[in-house]
Parts: sequence; structure tokens; C-alpha cells
Amino acid sequence: MGEYRISGVWKSGNVITHYAVHTRTRNADNTGYVLGQAVKMTKASTVALLDQPNNSAKTYLWSYQTALWSAGSDIHVVDGNPKFLRTNHDGVLKDNLSHLPDYSWVW
Repeated sequence: MGEYRISGVWKSGNVITHYAVHTRTRNADNTGYVLGQAVKMTKASTVALLDQPNNSAKTYLWSYQTALWSAGSDIHVVDGNPKFLRTNHDGVLKDNLSHLPDYSWVW
């Protein structure tokens, strides 16, 4: 079972090509969680990772007010041709995948 956070995307034009994926694990004394550094993963690799049973992910949002990261919306694999990722339809734009920071100009 894996737990993941997605903090950003890479785009070509307006199409997401890669995701910034963090692994969330229990800390050494089992009292909380630790998030790993972002790993740049292709869209296909991220879909395959989250399509595995018992793997889950949420968006990971930066708050400028608190200067902290927080979990956003659940991310689901949608059966299409090809399969793709989508967040919950909750009407909150800031935690949608396409509204996460675009790291294309940074990395």
C-alpha cells in the first residue's frame, strides 16, 4: 500500500505530461508522516502507480498564508483510452491537477 501526494505538473502547451510525486511514509517513531522529495514521473507512470490496488494520492497544496503544505483533493484513475488522473468534482479549483504549479519553467 502506497500513499502519495502530487504537488505540481509539467505541461506541454496546456496538456499535463509529468507529475511531481511525493511518497508519504510513517516516520521512524511511528508518530506521524514524512513526505519524500518530489520525483518527476511521466503521466503514464503516475497513472500506472495509482492504478495499483491500495495505492492512493491527494493533491498537495502550498498555502502562502501559513507557509505550509497541506493535503488537497483525492486523485482517482479514470478508465479512458488512455487512462488518466482526475480529482474529485468538488468545485474547488485550487486543488485540481491542472491548477497545481507548472514546474516546466523551473525544472
